[in-house]
Amino acid sequence: MSFNNTILLYFSPTATTRIILEEIAKGIGKDVSVTIDITSPEVRNQPPPEFGDALVLIGAPVYGGRLPKDAALYFKAVRASGSLAVLVVLYGNREFEDTLLELKDIAVEDGFSPLAAGAFIGEHSFTNDEYLIAKNRPDEKDRKKAFLFGEQIADLLNRNENPASLPHVDVPGNFPYKESMPSGSFQFIDVTPDCDGCSICLTVCPENAIDEADTWSTIDESCIYCCACIKACPQKARLMKDSPMKDKAKWLSENCARRKEPRTFLTRG
Repeated sequence: MSFNNTILLYFSPTATTRIILEEIAKGIGKDVSVTIDITSPEVRNQPPPEFGDALVLIGAPVYGGRLPKDAALYFKAVRASGSLAVLVVLYGNREFEDTLLELKDIAVEDGFSPLAAGAFIGEHSFTNDEYLIAKNRPDEKDRKKAFLFGEQIADLLNRNENPASLPHVDVPGNFPYKESMPSGSFQFIDVTPDCDGCSICLTVCPENAIDEADTWSTIDESCIYCCACIKACPQKARLMKDSPMKDKAKWLSENCARRKEPRTFLTRG
């Protein structure tokens, strides 16, 4: 089976989702014609695309067992006709819970035919020098598994003249989905005097939650706890405050240290 375009569509504040989608695409062996990175609010404010004859790799991180709300809203607005989908979520070595099912349900409602799905592991957003949770993942082993998954998808497509007619891939999860993690519930990030006003935090924040006028502080009600600003700060001037979220980071580092491996799913075909 041939298709005209391979497209990447993702929300990836700390780049882990992007890395895995790119490796899967390499394994599939087709050049990526379009990349749509919806991490930026400016991109999400543009009209969502309509997909025709394409293979679309759709990805997002797991936040508390669910999709990030703004990513889910954008994905719901996408429309597809005759497009195949590969669905990918990245989680921080705890659990992905209902996220993959949520993404599949959205994709089907959009008009996609989801043929493959995967739950991969990425460094947890709360990882820092004190609490190490899936540090430096996806690593080389994860990338290799993503590439091999892409090869499996390519084989599936080559063996079926009309893959859009195949059953949708089965994925784990429960419906109704678990309740989403509320954003902005805690004062979360301190800015130390080491801040030099470089504005990198402003450019990487997916929610416009950095207040340039107030010493680059975090607008708590907008923060989704992705920690992209902390990880990107070249001066290490942004730190996690003492809060329930820091307590959660400690708990995760103590209880989710055992390495988990990616799980992948293919339709029967």
